[in-house]
This record gives sequence, structure tokens and C-alpha cells, in this order.
Amino acid sequence: MTTPTATQSGFFRRYPMAIPSAGVLFFDEEGQVLVVKPRGRELWEIPGGVTEIRNGESPIVTARREVAEEIGLDVIIGRLLGIDSVPQGDDHAPMIAFLYDGGILSTEQLASIRYVDQEIGESLFAHPDELAGMMVARLARRVAACARHARTENPAPLYLEHGFEPAAP
Repeated sequence: MTTPTATQSGFFRRYPMAIPSAGVLFFDEEGQVLVVKPRGRELWEIPGGVTEIRNGESPIVTARREVAEEIGLDVIIGRLLGIDSVPQGDDHAPMIAFLYDGGILSTEQLASIRYVDQEIGESLFAHPDELAGMMVARLARRVAACARHARTENPAPLYLEHGFEPAAP
């Protein structure tokens, strides 16, 4: 007799599904972050997107795929800078966001940026402290925290909740 798996038995159906996503922080020499503006939208984002987990994709593979699709760069993704647990909100499902370090872009890489899939209309570098008015608030907090963390020697990723570092118990 075969024992049903947890998925088959419906065990996990009782719980909300968190959507995994991944983004990459690219920097210039001054520590500014590369931000991208999707066509037809007012707010800026970072290169990244939703993990196609049903296809077996991992967050780091998502990061590399999205960078290639959005800005045309084929790069090795660096260390994990942070993980952000985002509860469900009025305008979004629960999410687990992974942010990776893309490093400092070289002059050659900057010159080769192309908006491959036509999703992105423009890009620029912005100081992490200036992102609050440019992005959705939770993303601005996440990016700023991870950008600060990227400049440290601490190899452990940040743990964030809705873009904030939780207070220690």
C-alpha cells in the first residue's frame, strides 16, 4: 500500500502559499544601486522577478534569468544579501524575497545593458537613501538595508520582515 504524500493529502493546502522572488543589487563605484523602470509604470524596481518554482527554478537561477531578460547581462550572481518575509497585503500575496549581490558593474557591462524583453524602459543609479520616493516602500526598505549590508564584511544574509530588520526578542 502506498502512503499519500503531504501534498496529496492536502496538508499544505491549509497554509497560504508565499510567492518566492529574487532580485539583484548592482552597484556603481560610489555605492549607488542600479534601478530599473518598467514601461508604463511610475515606480522603479531592481532587476529581478518571481521564481518559477513549479518549473523547479531556484531563487538564484531566477536572479540570473531575470537579469538576462531585463538588462541583457549574463553575470555570475554573488552572495545572498538578504531574505525578506513579506506578509500578505491588500495589493499582494505573501512573499519571500531573496536579494543577491551583483557587484560593481564595469564600464563594459554598463555599456552593454540592453532592455532585451522590452519590459524595462530605462535604468539609472540611485543612492540607497533616496529610494523611498522612487519605489514601493517595502522594496525601498529591502534594497536600502541590503545595500548597506553589501558594504559590510558580514557574510551572513540579513533577515528582514516587510523590509525591516526585526527587533531581537
